[in-house]
Amino acid sequence: MSPRIPISSLPATDQRPLPSSSLAITNIRPLDMTDPCRTAALQQTRQALRNERLQRILEIRTAIQQYLCRELAKAGYVHPPIYMLAGCTDPLNHCTYPARLDYYGEEISLTQSLIFQKILMVMLSPVDKVFWASPNIRMETRTGGRGYKYTTEFMQVDFEQRAASYAEMLPFISSLLGGLYAFLNEHHPATLIQLRGAPLPQLTVDLPVFDVQDIRERERLADDDAVERWAAARTGGRPFFLVNLRREAYDCFDESSGRFLNYDVVLPPHGRNAHPVECLSGAERTRSLADLRRRMAELGYPVEYFRPFFDMFTALDAGDGAISCAGGGFGVERLTYAILGLEDIHAVYPIPRPAEGRIAL
Repeated sequence: MSPRIPISSLPATDQRPLPSSSLAITNIRPLDMTDPCRTAALQQTRQALRNERLQRILEIRTAIQQYLCRELAKAGYVHPPIYMLAGCTDPLNHCTYPARLDYYGEEISLTQSLIFQKILMVMLSPVDKVFWASPNIRMETRTGGRGYKYTTEFMQVDFEQRAASYAEMLPFISSLLGGLYAFLNEHHPATLIQLRGAPLPQLTVDLPVFDVQDIRERERLADDDAVERWAAARTGGRPFFLVNLRREAYDCFDESSGRFLNYDVVLPPHGRNAHPVECLSGAERTRSLADLRRRMAELGYPVEYFRPFFDMFTALDAGDGAISCAGGGFGVERLTYAILGLEDIHAVYPIPRPAEGRIAL
């Protein structure tokens, strides 16, 4: 075991002890309870805690998370400790508020995504398959009228495999979701009937695949959300893949085909839910460290922020900067909301966490 580095030897931190009578919480400004948005958040929390369906909703949420974790473990994936603080974290290729805090005198990030940790694990360590059931903290902006599916804190079952490809991941994810549907139908039939009004459809073949760029051009659709709605009307209530999405720097762009080797799983509207819901996002990863740097620069990522990742990869790499892995992540609350056909994702939360809103407790 490596020796533990004493705090007193760490550079650039404030070593002054707090007064013995001081509590850090005394430095936090209390919530403004006269703010009408705050009182509305309290009312939303009171309603959520008293929701007569809450026990049954959480029964299904628990079953979803347990099933996914069990099946990944059976498939040889291992679960490291959870990391909620990060020297660098995936900022995503869209607008989020920077989730920062002071860590012993140094500003660091709350973990928005474990993608870079997943890549380091499967490419540099002896571990070739990894998964995390991990809380994510992601303060979305510009949600517009889509607050029904956004929360600031959520559980994600993330997985990654060394030497895996886009072509391998699509049937693997189809199998996971098909097994989940069969498991819920067998073990929670009464709850499904009570909450969604019907059993889940049988998923006995791989999920249908829709190419976003092809469909947008052919059908003259305005954006990816329009493609979601178009595809959802054509699958008979069954989940489907959207592929070839233009998004994150670490998604592989295949020069030979001119396509992005990434994928979302989307569940169609059901019951009280009027919207298609993306419940998994994943990809085959950018194939080299050089390509990742180039894509980050193209998308305007602050590359210096990711220096810890690049330095670690370079220090331990034995493959000339090659990256060969693929994976994804299921949003547990989104899956619960979409499977049950609830009115919005906040029905899954006893203490709601709305995006661009107020938090009561």
